[in-house]
Amino acid sequence: MKRAKKLVGITVAAVMAAAALAGCGGSGGSTSGDGGSSAMANSGADYLEGIKEKGTLVVGCDPTIEGVCYLDPSSGEITGFIPEIINGFASELGVTVDWETLEWSAMLTAVNSGKVDMIAANMNMTLERASQIVFSDPYFVDHGKGCVKKDSPYQSLDDLNGESVKIGVTEGSAYEDLIPTLFPESETVTLSAGTWQDALSSGIIDVAFDDGVVFAGPLNVNDNIRLLDGNGPSYLNGCAFAMGNYVTRDAFNLYIQRLKVNGDYADIYAQYMGTEWVPETNVSSY
Repeated sequence: MKRAKKLVGITVAAVMAAAALAGCGGSGGSTSGDGGSSAMANSGADYLEGIKEKGTLVVGCDPTIEGVCYLDPSSGEITGFIPEIINGFASELGVTVDWETLEWSAMLTAVNSGKVDMIAANMNMTLERASQIVFSDPYFVDHGKGCVKKDSPYQSLDDLNGESVKIGVTEGSAYEDLIPTLFPESETVTLSAGTWQDALSSGIIDVAFDDGVVFAGPLNVNDNIRLLDGNGPSYLNGCAFAMGNYVTRDAFNLYIQRLKVNGDYADIYAQYMGTEWVPETNVSSY
């Protein structure tokens, strides 16, 4: 483990050194006028240095998904698969993490306005979002799933396109726009993050629709719910950075890659997700 962390640190340090050279007008760079400043700002070199100087990485999150990112009931600390990775990344930068809980609808604005330095949530990588922020390499692949009460008459996703069907989605999630397209005859009900179980049990919705990983934890402890047969759209998940903040993104990407090469990523995944991580053979990023 010590050797793995040392190698990761060397990799991240290399990115940071390259950023410093870019900011100082290295080979081919401008050393005077606004052009040099603009080039550095556009690459995000000064942004990463700013994080180091203040000593804190401010991270926007949604701590409502057991295993992935959630509040530990005993300690009150934000923990899970994603926080474990982010805490390690911050440690390599020599800073601490300041977690900022956000509604999904506010995440993109928060990172682009500078309220947070990055978003580390169960964020689907869509083309629409990619036009507004900078994504990391994908670290996870998932599928849309429907969850219902155990005694629900619905058995598969094919049963959901009807006028009497109320489908709950999280406000600001990719499914808010997608569900009306997939099931135009049904009613889409927008929910606050983490409230789908209450909405399902109270009858506000008939089906909760989200990434499969959202339901994994609750299914282990709640005998009154089950998944519908079939998968919805498949998604890649990644962390998000402000538009133009490529240096911080690249440093994070290299950190993730080293975790995977050294086996630490698989250990973290197994610890929090409860299953073995099986990397895709055709795409090394996830």
